[in-house]
Amino acid sequence: MSPLKTVVLAALVTTTAFAGNLYGRESNDPYEILNKYFEAGGGLEILKGERTQYFEGALSVSGMQGSLRVWTEKPDRNRAEIEIGPLRQTEGDNGEIRWVIDTNGKLQIITKSDEVTLKRREVDRLTAEYEYADPASDVFSVTLEGTEEVEGAGCYVIKVTNNINVDHNTYYISIDDFELRKTVAIRGEKSADTYYDDYREVDGIMVAFYSREVHHQTGQAYEVALTHYESNPGIDPALFEPPVEGAKDYRFTTGEAAENIPFEFVGNHLFIPVTVAGTEQLFVLDTGAAMSVLDEAFALEIGLELEGSLKGAGAGGTVDVRFTTLPPFELRGISFDEQSVAVIEMGELIRRIGIDIAGILGFDFLSRFVTRIDYANELVSFYDPETFKYTGDGNLLDAHIDQSVFETQATLDGAHSGTWLFDLGASSTHLDGIYARREGYADRKGVLRMGHGAGNEYQLKAIKAESMEFAGFTVRAPLLGFAYGGTDTVFAGDRVGTLGNSLFRHFVVYVDYAKERVIVEKGDRFNGPWPEDRSGLNVGWTVDRDGVEVLYVSPDTPAERAGFKAGDVLKSIDGKPVEPSTGVITTREMLTGEPGTVYEILVNRAGAEKTLKLTLADLY
Repeated sequence: MSPLKTVVLAALVTTTAFAGNLYGRESNDPYEILNKYFEAGGGLEILKGERTQYFEGALSVSGMQGSLRVWTEKPDRNRAEIEIGPLRQTEGDNGEIRWVIDTNGKLQIITKSDEVTLKRREVDRLTAEYEYADPASDVFSVTLEGTEEVEGAGCYVIKVTNNINVDHNTYYISIDDFELRKTVAIRGEKSADTYYDDYREVDGIMVAFYSREVHHQTGQAYEVALTHYESNPGIDPALFEPPVEGAKDYRFTTGEAAENIPFEFVGNHLFIPVTVAGTEQLFVLDTGAAMSVLDEAFALEIGLELEGSLKGAGAGGTVDVRFTTLPPFELRGISFDEQSVAVIEMGELIRRIGIDIAGILGFDFLSRFVTRIDYANELVSFYDPETFKYTGDGNLLDAHIDQSVFETQATLDGAHSGTWLFDLGASSTHLDGIYARREGYADRKGVLRMGHGAGNEYQLKAIKAESMEFAGFTVRAPLLGFAYGGTDTVFAGDRVGTLGNSLFRHFVVYVDYAKERVIVEKGDRFNGPWPEDRSGLNVGWTVDRDGVEVLYVSPDTPAERAGFKAGDVLKSIDGKPVEPSTGVITTREMLTGEPGTVYEILVNRAGAEKTLKLTLADLY
């Protein structure tokens, strides 16, 4: 989830629009349309001659008002300063590296790039130089896809593809006056539609002073109304370089590390105790969270003021995001100054986890440190990246930070290699749903389950694969999940999928944001047995958290054969009462018993008690 992204830069750099008519007739030649498009905008040579831009304006997102300032230098240098509601972010690119200073003042420098990013950079450079305007281009192809109405205007639909990657842009150009009304940019999880209006002439170039960008992934709309635009201003090259980061906003209580902090590893999630507002609460460690998060109920309970509203992306779909200032907090060995954090409604997620948590520690926490996680012994350590030196014999795995989350490489079943999201917040390893269907994994024997992330509930299928090669190690028979049936609502974009804790639990893992790397050692339980559900029962708290409820029954499993129904409330197992406070966790532990284990479970179903006999079995 990323509450604030670079949503305006790409939209606003495409600022030229065109007036006039094509000699009073329609055309079937896409290059003829493009040529008139360029001519009406001042001519292709003038457009190519605009090497720098500066613009500023008002930004509106979900009722929050803000501002932005953007500097660009073709083909690939830029800087954007964005303020919206409580969020402040500055980001840029000097042509070699990308960098971001987040709302808490943390500098993130992205120096390494995977193949997808390198190819996208090359396409963006060539696009900025109008390479697609040349019919003889050996990279771009331009086609006329027909005509379509956009907000009442008939438009030519011009599609531009390339042979470097799968990204493509579609331009909707008015048939009557040749204004650019809309673009559709397909760029994996960053895909968006952008609408343009309010054209004004600036130094012979027509500029769209209004744009509205709608992201495909979240449906979030970003509106920008320019108040100032300069063509070819002088720009100091230093502006594109990463600024010096401010003073540290945390302190180790002793030395330069906080080592061997116990965590709870339950349901393949990492829960760490944090003291905030005078009380100790459990937080989830999550490299997949682009910003730390508080549960809305907890934030209100401790009297925090909430601001703004945005759409964020999470497992299962989108989530409404607000913001607040978290007061100073502590965990064993570390004290933190106040932080800006996101706030989401986590009640349903907490109910399904069965553990009362206050929030999630994401990028803006974890990026401060080198984090070591010993899964087998349930210990986590945090080190100062400036002084940390690794002396072990683990394997080094290059990683790439994109949108504040890690990407790395892995190979599934010896054949499916590619880029995966590295996500400490994911309980299991997930394939992209579309990828799973395309490669035949959706047809394999497995178990249907109901997943729930920060975004929403979604159906998934769990299977056992043959192997996963990760950081030079091979894990046998890994469990995999993927969105199953209907629309794939777990976004992976250009990635094969997401690596999660069902894989990482075999290792000791070091996560080093500063050097964009992951170090992996064999753990004490490498390729050993780990708890595995043998029932098909998905249980969680009741809505009032006063009992343990069956949330979902997997088809063709012992639970279905025993007669369980969603909504059943567990009262006792083999005569022992199911306690509301601990019952979700203890029940799940019992359901990972040996195949052949038999339980007599008393349930309350719509006010009537019923005893069901459950026999555990291997589900895979």
